[in-house]
Amino acid sequence: MADDAWPDDGTDLAPDPVITCIDCGGPAHLLTEAPEFGWAPGDVAVYRCRDCGDRWDLVVPEVDDP
Repeated sequence: MADDAWPDDGTDLAPDPVITCIDCGGPAHLLTEAPEFGWAPGDVAVYRCRDCGDRWDLVVPEVDDP
């Protein structure tokens, strides 16, 4: 991955530690550990819902250009 993939403007790309499950509305917790050099666009964050057990794989989005 190119060095310019990481924003240098202080933008935090870290995924939320808990999201709402689309299927049941329960809390889905982040299972993926932060990469060694921080989160970058295209990284996959894996979540598991506490209530229904569904797994969600979300991709860290690209940073919008100003």
